[in-house]
Amino acid sequence: MAGQAHYTSAPPGVSGRYGGFRFTAVSPAARPALEMLRPLTAGTAPPGAEGPGDFPAVLAYDRPTEDRAVWTLTRFTGRDYSGRSGNRFCHVLVAAPAELTGLRPVDLWDSPHWAAVPAADDGHDLPDLARLEPGRTVGPDRVSRLLQVSGEPGARLLERLLAETLRALAGEGPGVTLVSEDPSRVLDWITAVCYALPAGLAARLTFTTYTARPQDERRHLAGTLPQTAGRARGPVLPLGPACGTARAGGLPPAAVAPACPAARFLARAWADGDLDALDTAADLWEAAPRDGTSAEAAAEGVRGLRAACALLDAGPAREPEDRPAGPDGTADDADCRAGGEVPSWLDRFAAAGRTLPESAQRRLAGRAVPFGLPVAVRLASLAPAVREQVRQEVEAALADGAVTSAAPGDGEPGGKDGRLTGFVRALTGLRLPDVRVRPEAVRDAAARHLLRPAGHGAPAPLGDVRAALDALPEPYRGAVVAGLLAALEDSPDLRAAALDAQLCAFLADEELDPLREDGDPRREADPLAAAPRTALHVLRRAAGPDPARAARRVLRLYRAGLLTETETYDAVRELACADVPQRASRLPWRRGGARGKE
Repeated sequence: MAGQAHYTSAPPGVSGRYGGFRFTAVSPAARPALEMLRPLTAGTAPPGAEGPGDFPAVLAYDRPTEDRAVWTLTRFTGRDYSGRSGNRFCHVLVAAPAELTGLRPVDLWDSPHWAAVPAADDGHDLPDLARLEPGRTVGPDRVSRLLQVSGEPGARLLERLLAETLRALAGEGPGVTLVSEDPSRVLDWITAVCYALPAGLAARLTFTTYTARPQDERRHLAGTLPQTAGRARGPVLPLGPACGTARAGGLPPAAVAPACPAARFLARAWADGDLDALDTAADLWEAAPRDGTSAEAAAEGVRGLRAACALLDAGPAREPEDRPAGPDGTADDADCRAGGEVPSWLDRFAAAGRTLPESAQRRLAGRAVPFGLPVAVRLASLAPAVREQVRQEVEAALADGAVTSAAPGDGEPGGKDGRLTGFVRALTGLRLPDVRVRPEAVRDAAARHLLRPAGHGAPAPLGDVRAALDALPEPYRGAVVAGLLAALEDSPDLRAAALDAQLCAFLADEELDPLREDGDPRREADPLAAAPRTALHVLRRAAGPDPARAARRVLRLYRAGLLTETETYDAVRELACADVPQRASRLPWRRGGARGKE
């Protein structure tokens, strides 16, 4: 249920003993909100508006509280009942934001609810409105016509306007002032902004089609005349010809947008007539979980829209030097924010147990631009339709070394982690089971990473391999072991530097095929068979308490044709002669005061 009220300068009547500006007619639903509504009825007639019809009606939209949405349509009527100039009639509508479902605030521009003249002050209430009825001249078709006739300059102007509007909505800057002699042009571009945004975010966008005091304006969008534009405290955008009367080159050349991926995506979608992109961005924005607080709802909505557009448009995970430059030549903050917020924004879906909307999954499945690893690994569980793309992207990154080159503790002198432990730590961030990466890709990446020259020349220590691998599930744990063995087999220098007693003991314990497809033991397939040179070193150094068992493993490798007779003989002979630690049966005799009497 929406309420309404009429405000004008009227003689004394039933609702007031004194003449002047006052509410002359009110509906029951609006009556409790009159004190809140009164400041929103203010307005100053533009220069030259001496009588009715000299200036178009002014539509304004406000959100004075979280649970109230207010529209005012103001007509400048010239002189009041006493002959004083400057009278106006302000028709006010007030409703709960939930009643905007399916509408944008600008849709009420020519609503049938608006009265042409104030109701008589005869003591009768205005009727409450059962539902808000939109007009017929504002909607997506108006935006399409606007961009068709304004061409590429219009698309650039819309991008600039959206970028500045999103900053204002997020509380990152002041509102935008639109300058035109014709308020209908202002309405055109306010409509374009409202229909570029998701409906829920557009419901928080405050605006007015005209203000005589732009320096005092606190709305996100405000129109004004050229003679007052210099007073504005925020961005000022001169507008080109009105919708339906544009001519080529009619828009100002200065309408160049600063880099803002969301604005770029939305403006380009309108310019290209790609309404599916706009609907998909809105679906994705609507589906995102929110924290439920109202204090920063608009700012949170802007962050979500930036993340949604960055995900649908271009690869969001970029280094600062790769980001588009802002007006001052530096990487634009909005672009940085959009890229950085996508992974954490997707984490909200995962925490809420949600997947991405089907429309978003379809669009992502048809895109050729890589997602970037931080986003790709999250999409594996949130967007089943793109899981195969994600797997290919992650495996390509493993093959190119894009993952392993950034592994922490990559063997730098004095580094906290060893070379293999840093690599495994990087792998754990890839969510390998969700992505369904093939174990062979992990094996090959591990081998390449370990064979890559360290930054200081000499082979780097591997770290505590057993502890590092505990964080990896099978079959990826075994895949890393297989890659380690392959690297050790290919590099004598790596064998000499890395095969200490701890690593040899670990490898000697690995009895199962690291790349097995099932969980059944295959004891006839010794994992060391893939690296016979390494196997000799490991088994000779890590014989443990049962050298005979190690000797049998050497003989098994020999029977498989992997070792020469000489290598086998030397290893078995060494193991047969190894000293086996024995537990002493009694304490040795000691000298000193503790010795007993002889």
